Amino acid sequence: MHPYIVAIDHPSLMSLVGPFVADLRQESRRFGRVDAANPKPFPSLVRKVTDPSRTRFGIMSEHGLIAMASLARDGEISMAVTAAHRGAGHGTKLLVHVIETAERAHFGRIFMTSSRRSRPISQLGDRLGWTAVDVTPGRLDLILDLPRRRSA
Repeated sequence: MHPYIVAIDHPSLMSLVGPFVADLRQESRRFGRVDAANPKPFPSLVRKVTDPSRTRFGIMSEHGLIAMASLARDGEISMAVTAAHRGAGHGTKLLVHVIETAERAHFGRIFMTSSRRSRPISQLGDRLGWTAVDVTPGRLDLILDLPRRRSA
């Protein structure tokens, strides 16, 4: 089965969100003794990705729900991909889908907040034409004005 994008708000998929979040929480942000006290991802990211007041999408595969993204009314995008499925292009595929959804909904600008240490998000933002803006030490916003310029 090839991974495909789904609307998480469909009633038949709601039961997959809990196991997805549990899978994310198996990771850690830090190494060593402080590892157990610092589950990954940040609780705020889990809250944003799973918030039913946002438009939510996911990627399904033979392994179940492996990625989720949400789009808030203010244009904030939050996204998480389970560790075992990172680096395979799922985040890119999902983010492009959310961008296209925001364009169709006539958003003027969308943004994501990330840790400076999150190289995958920074690289993804660079590839898709986002502008990085320092917010606080260690945190940045990635901003994309819409509609995007279409290039060959």
